[in-house]
Amino acid sequence: MERNRAILHTISTETPGDAELSRQLGRYQKQARTWLRVGLISIAGGVISFFTVHHTALKAILVTVLFFGGICCVLFLNGSAQKKIKRLMQEQMGMFFQAELEKAFGPDLHTPEMPIDQPLMKELCLLDGQWEECEIENLHEGCHRGIYFSAANVRLNHVYERGNVRDGLGTWRDMVFKGLVLRCRTSDTAPSPIFADTRMENNPQFMEMINAFEQSVEGRILKFHWKGNIFSLAIETDYGFAAVASDVDLSDLDAVRRSYIASLLEMGRALDLLLKNTALFAGPE
Repeated sequence: MERNRAILHTISTETPGDAELSRQLGRYQKQARTWLRVGLISIAGGVISFFTVHHTALKAILVTVLFFGGICCVLFLNGSAQKKIKRLMQEQMGMFFQAELEKAFGPDLHTPEMPIDQPLMKELCLLDGQWEECEIENLHEGCHRGIYFSAANVRLNHVYERGNVRDGLGTWRDMVFKGLVLRCRTSDTAPSPIFADTRMENNPQFMEMINAFEQSVEGRILKFHWKGNIFSLAIETDYGFAAVASDVDLSDLDAVRRSYIASLLEMGRALDLLLKNTALFAGPE
């Protein structure tokens, strides 16, 4: 624990290019937050206008300008700033992120046994029939204290068309799931595949592990799946694996680095909780 604390408080790798990177990231973050606020206020104004304005023509104008203008701010202008942030961080800090990830969990193994992809989401029957698009971020397969695992941040989106023939149809996305998918290799093989989204009240040790894991990542387990010697979990959570927390000031590069490392340490602690279930996992210390 002291070593982890020391790591988080001694990171300072300022380089001549950090000042410019800090400035750009801070500017894009302010833009993203501004457009998000403007968009949400506009959407709220459009909704209020729909219910309070009685003049038909004026209502149509206000709803169109405010509501759909707000949607554009959130999806396109805020989204554009977020994409610039991601691209810039990957270009300028990607080597640091990769080095820390491999230091924590080893190089990416890329084995065929534990992929995290759209076919897995369908196999888990996660929110079955409610989504059409699967986004995977920060997928990594590595090892922690002898337990082999893969983890990724996952978003599931409902994709649909809205509009009319005269004005044209637009493609819209509603996020129905945001969270973490974690897969681990177990020491034993399941006698038969187990798919569940309910509590296993007849197994106190398993329930203790599940409850502790949920608290660790501040989330809720929606599905778990034990097939062969692979145990899979889908957790609805705001925790981001191998990621920088959304509330971090991106102009403070040391804070960015500390936040990224903290996300790796958090995954290590979560895996430690799974290792306590010796019936499933038997990794060496």
